[in-house]
Amino acid sequence: MERTQLVFREISQIVGGEGLSVALLTDLSGERAVTIVCDRLMAEQMALRMNPHSSTARLLPEVLVNMLMSDNLTPDDFEMVVYDVLDGQYQVTLLNKQTLTLRSIRMSDAMLLSYISRIPLYIDSQLMARQSTPYIPHASGISIPINTIATERLNDELERAIQAENYRLASMLHEEIQKRRNNLKNSLTQDLNNSLTQDLNNSHV
Repeated sequence: MERTQLVFREISQIVGGEGLSVALLTDLSGERAVTIVCDRLMAEQMALRMNPHSSTARLLPEVLVNMLMSDNLTPDDFEMVVYDVLDGQYQVTLLNKQTLTLRSIRMSDAMLLSYISRIPLYIDSQLMARQSTPYIPHASGISIPINTIATERLNDELERAIQAENYRLASMLHEEIQKRRNNLKNSLTQDLNNSLTQDLNNSHV
C-alpha cells in the first residue's frame, strides 16, 4: 500500500456548526489537504497546543507520551495509518512497530497524538487522492467530503435541504444515507451468516 504522510496545518470553527470545527491536514508538500470534522473539545485541545504561550507539559496526553518515549522508544517506533472511511468516520490504526501491537484510534485523536508526539500519521495514497482537495491556506470556504460527515448530521442537513427546496443537495444526501444503511444491512447479514456457519460447524464436532 502506497502511503502519504499527513501534517496538521490549521483548524477553524464551522459557522453554524453547533460547536464543530474543521481541521486541515496536508501532504508534506502542502499541496493537497484532507478535512477532519472535530468537536468543541478537540478544537480546544488543538488550539491550546498551537498557542506558544500555553503550558501543556503536565497535561495527560503530554505526560503519557513522555512516559512512553522514556522507555527507550522514539516516535519512529510507531506509526498511524488512515486506511478507509466507514459510516462517516475515517478508520485509523496505531501500530507499535517493536511489538507489532495494533490498535484502532479515532481520527481526531490520531491528529492530536501526532501533533504532540511527532508519531508519523499516514493515509493510503488512493484514499488521499479521493478525499483531498487543493490546499489553500486560511481559505474562507472549506470543502468537506460528504462521506466523512456523521450520519446524524447528514439527516439534519437533508431536512434543511428539503425545506430550502435544494433538491440536488437533498438527492446527494439521501443517496449517501441510503448507501450507509445498505452497508450496515449487508454487514449485519454477513455477521449473521458467519454466526450460523460457526454454530453448524460446532454442532458437527
